[in-house]
Amino acid sequence: MNPAYTGYLWCAGAALASALSTYLIKLSGQNGADWNLVRLAWLGGACASYGLGFVCYSIALQRLQVSLAYPVMTAITLALVALIGYAALQEPMSAAKLAGIVLVGAGAFMLAR
Repeated sequence: MNPAYTGYLWCAGAALASALSTYLIKLSGQNGADWNLVRLAWLGGACASYGLGFVCYSIALQRLQVSLAYPVMTAITLALVALIGYAALQEPMSAAKLAGIVLVGAGAFMLAR
């Protein structure tokens, strides 16, 4: 398989882990502001997910230039976080937010060229 192609897959894995971490951190805050066991469990899951994302991103950097890997990973992460916010947290999805996602994705695509 083409190393660049697998690099993009590893970027997607890193983005998915980062978006999951963000969601878990948000869930931790819904269990109160104090440091209770439930909140710490959510935050522990977020840390584990960030660790997995770190590993995925480090592998992606072995296959892609950093000036390409980071924008691609960031664009995917931003889109995933917006979709998770909409689907799981009932956050609004406006036309401006959708346009922003498209513009960030287009920018990442342009960097890939």
